[in-house]
This record gives sequence, structure tokens and C-alpha cells, in this order.
Amino acid sequence: MVVADDHKLTLSGVADSLQAHGVHVVGRASSAPEAIEMVTSLTPDALMTDLDFGPGPTGLDVAQHVRNTLPQLGIVILSAYGDPRLHSDGLGNAPAGVVYVIKQQVESTTALVDALNLSMTRASQASRGELPQTNLTDRQIIVLRYLAQGMSNQAIAEELTITEDSVAKSINRMLKRLDIEAGPNANARALLIHHYFDLIGSRQ
Repeated sequence: MVVADDHKLTLSGVADSLQAHGVHVVGRASSAPEAIEMVTSLTPDALMTDLDFGPGPTGLDVAQHVRNTLPQLGIVILSAYGDPRLHSDGLGNAPAGVVYVIKQQVESTTALVDALNLSMTRASQASRGELPQTNLTDRQIIVLRYLAQGMSNQAIAEELTITEDSVAKSINRMLKRLDIEAGPNANARALLIHHYFDLIGSRQ
């Protein structure tokens, strides 16, 4: 299999752990283009890739590209994003057979091996790929990302070409959808931002 991640420590840790559990790692890629090239040239049984490679192609882009040429390839996307839409807009659907694993929920290397085996089974059966999603619309996800960037309601309204009132209503709807109660001693924006960082695995 090939492991792909732009963080060297994570790349080594995942690859070494899998090898220690009997998985033959034939390549380690540190960028999306390198992952595509490595999988194409080595034709492994499986690929485990991060979602976020920084600016440029994502792990989903890699998955889609290699799926077009290697329909039997097992593909696991290992990501800190509990909802991949929080990473960026327009990620699209998961390619057939893709297994999405949230890093924060991985308790052992055995879980990664199980995900690899599942991905290969799904690929052989041409099963539909699925991505996890929170109970938020695409527009609400965008507003949540802007909130996390520290943007005011006015700035968000200008960015999305909507009214400030629409932004305020979107915030209130997100609180209800996520079952977050903002009482008199709690700030709604702060609670949503905390939830955002939980979803991307960065809560301090």
C-alpha cells in the first residue's frame, strides 16, 4: 500500500505502525501529486491518504484521480475534519469505495488495518463512497468557517452578498441544528467556534 500525508511525522507514524502490523508499505508520499504518481506507478492494493495537503489538490482529489484508473484500489482518507466540508468548498462526492476515517476517533493501528480491509472490500464490490456530515447546510458550513476566522457578521454578509440579518439567522439556526444552548452567560459565536475546532480536531 501507499501512505500519503504532507506532515512528515504523521506520515512516518502511520506508515511505520501499519508495517508493524503486517501491512506492506511500498511507498510514502508527502504531496497530492506525489501520491498520484506513486499509486499510478506502483499500483498497490490500497492507498491511505490525508484529506488536507495545504493549498492545491486534496486527498479527495487524489482519490478521484486514482479511482478512475484503478477501480479495485482500496482507498482510505484519514482526516482530522469531522465534516470534510469544513476544509473547503466544492469537495464533491466521495469516489466509489472510499472509507473516511476521522483521526480523533482512531484508538489503535488495528482500526486503520480494519479500515484498509473494508476499503478493499468496498472497491471490489464497487460500493458507494460516503463522507461524514454534520447536521448543517453547505451555506451554514461556510458561515461557520468565516466565524472561526474571526469575521464579523457584517464582513460575512459582504463576503456572501447577503444581509447581516441573514447571517444572524444562520447563526441561530446552526445553534438549533447542533443542539447548542447559548444562555445569558454564554456567547453564541464562541460556542460555535469551539464546536468548529472540535470538528477539525484542533480544540485546545
